[in-house]
Amino acid sequence: MKPLFALLLLLPAYAEDWPQWRGIYRDNKASAQVVPITEWSAEKNVRWKTAIPGRGHSTPIVVGNEVFLTTCDLEEERQSLIAFDRKSGKILWNKTIHQGELPTKVHVENSRASATAQWTGKHLLTTFENGGNINVSAVSRTGEIIWSKSVGSYKPHFEFGYGSTPTLHKGLFIVSIGTIKKGLLIAIDADNGEEKWRTPREGHDNWSSPVVAKVSGKEQLFISGIGKIQSFDPLSGKLNWDAPLKPLSTCGTIVWTDDAVFASGGFPKNETAGVKADGSGEVLWSNSERCYEQSLLAHDGYIYAVTDKGVGFCWRAQDGKEMWKERLGRGGVMASPTFAKNLIFSTIKTGVTVVYKASPEGFQKIAENKLGDDTYASPVIVEDEIFIRAGFVNEGDRQEFLYKLGK
Repeated sequence: MKPLFALLLLLPAYAEDWPQWRGIYRDNKASAQVVPITEWSAEKNVRWKTAIPGRGHSTPIVVGNEVFLTTCDLEEERQSLIAFDRKSGKILWNKTIHQGELPTKVHVENSRASATAQWTGKHLLTTFENGGNINVSAVSRTGEIIWSKSVGSYKPHFEFGYGSTPTLHKGLFIVSIGTIKKGLLIAIDADNGEEKWRTPREGHDNWSSPVVAKVSGKEQLFISGIGKIQSFDPLSGKLNWDAPLKPLSTCGTIVWTDDAVFASGGFPKNETAGVKADGSGEVLWSNSERCYEQSLLAHDGYIYAVTDKGVGFCWRAQDGKEMWKERLGRGGVMASPTFAKNLIFSTIKTGVTVVYKASPEGFQKIAENKLGDDTYASPVIVEDEIFIRAGFVNEGDRQEFLYKLGK
């Protein structure tokens, strides 16, 4: 099987993509070649906007000439994958993945389409909670279902709904089912859905997305939750090591430096922590700040965060020293900060995105932009384009739009 990056080079028209949750390298960083705008509104620097049928919290992905995202139409009781023309914003197709059997209950801050779609280099993969199971489907680039299967039952103690996005690694699609009972990690073949390994992971409901990164000299599968930061062998599912983390419930994706990993969460205790990734279990530092839904961002030896209270932080990765803190907004945080051109784009739930320098030398705000009444998905930045999924509320009715921003 050709590497994902090599397959991406074969795609036409555009030089780069955002093929999965948190981008090509899974770190929520745009490529070094991007030239993003820093100012926009509902009228300013909008190349197109398109109304999205239904609702979802998944982040869009960008593959060549198309943009894809998942959604759920409650009136029609269908979970679907939508393809947009990248140039015009026109909906090319809207493929029903599941009809009926939607989750009856989800948290008010969750949706029934929260997992981001993934591009394998051959087809798209979607992940939905439906019929009491977690279901993965492979969809062609033209909107035809290739295969679909349940990878496990989903019976959480807290009926908040599913929120984890699987990760791709060397032909494996690795899914987390974070439940107190029968929780597990499972890897399936991304081409045909065949199960490759299954590892029990019980203890507490959690919603973090797994991620694979090369840290401390080897590729490791990382995930937080159930009171731990854990490392697994991504090819076999065997546990490498774990380290203590106070929160039982986490939602964010782990970030890393060359030799350490970092996580944050809440319930019943709040904590942000960094641990050595060499198997020693050594905790480098810890504090009581909470980034529950959103992920951290690691860059150039520093960890950047926006807490649930809307306060931005910069900590030194090696020892957790606070370099600066600054209030970015109020109203909760659901989206994760995105890095581009030495800038951080942090979106607050209220639809405000604050742009500031990725620098430990004090907080340096570049711009503040308002788009919509609420935003749950993270900004996606490719080339000179920014894609934002935003919600607008009019007399109690909520409508989502996908925006493509640029000069």
